[in-house]
Amino acid sequence: MNLVTVRRLSGDNGADSDSWVAVRNLCCRTGNNGDAIAPERWELFSRIWVEPYEKIIPQWTYLAESGDVVVGYLTGCPDSPAFYRMKRWQVTFPLIMAIAGGQYRRVPGGREFVRHALGLGKSPERRFTPALRRVLARDYPAHLHVNVAAGYRQRGIGRLLIQRYFADLRRQRIAGVHLFCGARPLAFYRRIGLRTLDSVELPGGPVFVLGARL
Repeated sequence: MNLVTVRRLSGDNGADSDSWVAVRNLCCRTGNNGDAIAPERWELFSRIWVEPYEKIIPQWTYLAESGDVVVGYLTGCPDSPAFYRMKRWQVTFPLIMAIAGGQYRRVPGGREFVRHALGLGKSPERRFTPALRRVLARDYPAHLHVNVAAGYRQRGIGRLLIQRYFADLRRQRIAGVHLFCGARPLAFYRRIGLRTLDSVELPGGPVFVLGARL
């Protein structure tokens, strides 16, 4: 079996194009609580979850590779409030216009994305209190998403990605990092040092916000 290595992507927009295709594909193969989402959702789903990082802060994405195969990735951001402001204009608004113009008309999730983006419905993250969101911005400003291919789980790959990301955040003197997750990966994140800050109950199950001071 090939050794798994971790590589940080370039900050040059347009670079690493093949790597970003691999990230989008892996995102969709793992986007349903670790399982694949429906094929008709792939393009829209990857635009929502991967495109902001590719366009705005590509240098904060990390790949785990076995040979020339991407088997895991981490998308991250050291300053979430600033990232979300840029995301609104560079990604969210153009995507709303595309959906309003008829693109993704029959794709599940399109209308829900628009409703949340326009403030007409609360995303899981927005169901936490404003006070907690202020704490995240002040004490845990970085965030992350991490996914590992099904055949490569339980091998420490997620831990490798997160450790590399945390080390780079510490070098930038970032105060802390947070993430949102369901119950399934909770034990993993706790083992690597994140603690539960709060949780909310939703129809599909609980959502937790975890944080770690750096």
